[in-house]
Amino acid sequence: MLKTGANLTNLLPEKSSASSAVHKIDQACLPTCLTYESASHSEFLISRGYSRFEDFWDLPPIFVDDINYRRGGWSGVSVLTLPDGDSQRKYFVKRQVNQFRYSISKPLGVLTFEHEVIGIKRNQKLGLPAIDIACWGVNKAAGSTRGLLVTADTGIVSLEELLSSYQLSPSFERLLHRCGEQLLEMHNRGIQHGALYPKHIFLDQQTGTINLIDFERARKKTFVRKAITADLRQLLKHLKSLPLDVTEMLLHPYKLEHAKLISQLQVQLLKDDPRY
Repeated sequence: MLKTGANLTNLLPEKSSASSAVHKIDQACLPTCLTYESASHSEFLISRGYSRFEDFWDLPPIFVDDINYRRGGWSGVSVLTLPDGDSQRKYFVKRQVNQFRYSISKPLGVLTFEHEVIGIKRNQKLGLPAIDIACWGVNKAAGSTRGLLVTADTGIVSLEELLSSYQLSPSFERLLHRCGEQLLEMHNRGIQHGALYPKHIFLDQQTGTINLIDFERARKKTFVRKAITADLRQLLKHLKSLPLDVTEMLLHPYKLEHAKLISQLQVQLLKDDPRY
């Protein structure tokens, strides 16, 4: 964790020539562009003094996890808590510098956070689980490209937290089954989340509705089976310490439609790691 007052620009590792490539997320953007995604978030944040890119960027560099140094740049997530009458609103502010992803279609590269924004919006458009974006933006200056993504706190518990203290009950079984149904719906649309870990899945214990975060690796797959296999392989590896009947609750919706695929995946996981 960094000390408050550190200069974010000076935290950058030495950049390669490829990392200094400049890419416009929106050709209409000025060097600094901040886009709000809903009136409720814009009105609230602007009224609290957060109307510009720099208002978020200049938050103290205190991050919830270690800074992610890769791809010639860095990124980190901070928490922003603001008063809202008798309660509070919490946001997560992701700051990113010079972390590009390159492809044939984007030879100059795009900040990886752009892929996250695209993935979240795609899920939202399809009515699938996705975190709520408050605003996002990009700034290009002095040979570096900065990205900013502000998302609203889900206000619900993660699957990781839930499983750390669960007790088997009919309501718990229904909750896991409902979670599996919603993940299956996403996969049946050909969407691979790419980081489907228990800590990235959030569940409303009252309604059974789930929410997902961390869409940086999300992508649309041509074949549904590939989306299922890739994501469930990740998820099940992180659930291997749980009793089989618990994971079976989550997988039950998949087995109704993709029984052979799930069976093959479980056999492969057992072969790779006998502890599964």
